[in-house]
Amino acid sequence: MHSDDAARLSPGEPHRISAGLRTRFAEEFGRDPDGVWFAPGRANLNGEHVDFHGGRCLPMALAHGTYVAAAPRQDGLLRLRTMDPELDAGVQTLSIAAVDAVVGGDAGGADDGEAPVITDVHTLVPGQVSGWTWYVAGTLWALARLGEDIPELTVPGGFGADLLICSTLPIGGGLSSSAALECSAMLAFVALATPLGAANPGTALDAALDDELRAHLAAACMRAEVEVVGAGTGGLDQTVSLRGRAGHVVSLDCRDFTVARLPADGLLAEHAFLAIDTRQAHWLGDGQFDDRRADSEAAMRMLGVDRLRDLLPERPEAGDVDAALARFDELAGGAGLAGDAEALEGRSTAACRRRLRHALTEMLRSEQLDRILTGDGLEPTTAAVEVGRILTAGHASMRDDAEVSFPAADALVETATGAGALGARLIGGGFGGSVLALVPRDREDAVIGAAARVCEEQGFTAPRFLHVEPSAPARVVG
Repeated sequence: MHSDDAARLSPGEPHRISAGLRTRFAEEFGRDPDGVWFAPGRANLNGEHVDFHGGRCLPMALAHGTYVAAAPRQDGLLRLRTMDPELDAGVQTLSIAAVDAVVGGDAGGADDGEAPVITDVHTLVPGQVSGWTWYVAGTLWALARLGEDIPELTVPGGFGADLLICSTLPIGGGLSSSAALECSAMLAFVALATPLGAANPGTALDAALDDELRAHLAAACMRAEVEVVGAGTGGLDQTVSLRGRAGHVVSLDCRDFTVARLPADGLLAEHAFLAIDTRQAHWLGDGQFDDRRADSEAAMRMLGVDRLRDLLPERPEAGDVDAALARFDELAGGAGLAGDAEALEGRSTAACRRRLRHALTEMLRSEQLDRILTGDGLEPTTAAVEVGRILTAGHASMRDDAEVSFPAADALVETATGAGALGARLIGGGFGGSVLALVPRDREDAVIGAAARVCEEQGFTAPRFLHVEPSAPARVVG
């Protein structure tokens, strides 16, 4: 297959998308929206499965993302519709009181005494609340909780909204379409419901949302995903969506969620990041992600620390990782290390060691990348080669130690590097999603063509390709 025949996903032109969304909103809800808000997806250079362990992550905000047109209601209802054809089932209505009841463990209000069923975000079941709507409802619920502590973010009782949603991200592509949905909805709710929004109409809200407030909103979105949706995420996706910067990689220290924004212009002068969407959708609410996290947390408790990052010094080296693994082996006494014996909190000790090794080596790779991008004295070509090497090493760890990769991703990493990419890896939580490759600009078409051909030859779904340019964070569009 020639690269010209491959599917390339454009981020589109924001103001044109906003105008079209406004027109569709008026047709759907019989009134004009008060505004349109956008939040980007993300691609993560490194730092998968370590944000909840205090590790460093290196994400970039994308030009692709999610748009929300919205207008307020006063009856405590959310009426939601997505324009994504894979998820659209018309307008869906959700009561904020029902969300409060579910999160609080009180299912009163359901006729049979059961809490509403939250379905898979990729599945629409007639008569049930679709999983994707809970990302939106959970975001409003979390903002209301945040407003209890920050008066300018107070949400009045009975607030609700009509929302129409569209996205230029591939749903389930491992590029954080869920966080983009949360963060775009969060900006809409802040604008429509809070004193801060009332005092800063339109694009004035962008300037009013300083980095401290954006950090609070990111934490609220994370709370929505953990407590309402039930996905054990650690906050990196929401942080970069709300706190990224155009032209920069965000270096996020998840011990305290401080960020540094590292310029990417040198690295990308003669190279480009290419995301390859395998079109094998991932869904972190199905238990596999949480199972991997539970393995690593069992290892953490055995080692007597509150987070795995505490096992390493401030500037770790490979020997520090080896020492931590040796300590685990000593405490485990060899039990289960040769097989799958359930000797550690009812979990396979060998599996727990693999998750531990992934987390620690991933943290080491993040610190190495941070030094390179901060300016470690490497000339640009050498730095790009080293970044590529780290990417490919990260994929091997996702495949062998985290055990979250899958055949299409493995084939695409091998093919991309064989066709000229300096490195490539699976990004996101795994079990589906996208591969990120660092490609010399004069080899981009060759890599795209080779990736498309290998999927056709091996019977995988034809992939889609996104040009990744570090972009601006969530903002008002119109």
